[in-house]
Amino acid sequence: MALPQTRKLALATATALALLTAGLAWQASAADGSGDGSGRPGSGGKGTVSDTVSGERVEHAPGAAGDHWTPERMRSAEPAPMPVLPGT
Repeated sequence: MALPQTRKLALATATALALLTAGLAWQASAADGSGDGSGRPGSGGKGTVSDTVSGERVEHAPGAAGDHWTPERMRSAEPAPMPVLPGT
């Protein structure tokens, strides 16, 4: 029995989405570095990282940048150079 065209399209779309989802899940689990899919770096592997998070509050004075970017400097500013691919 032949499938109607719309059924074939729906089946192909569902298969493609399933493969895409599986591929993205595999890539995400490989990217976390642990290999166990937990999302925690180093969990269960060599060179485990502590689960303790520490930090310190750093405050920056906005005056330093504001003092540097005078109206004259803003007028004469040029965009930063963008990277160019070799051969283009």
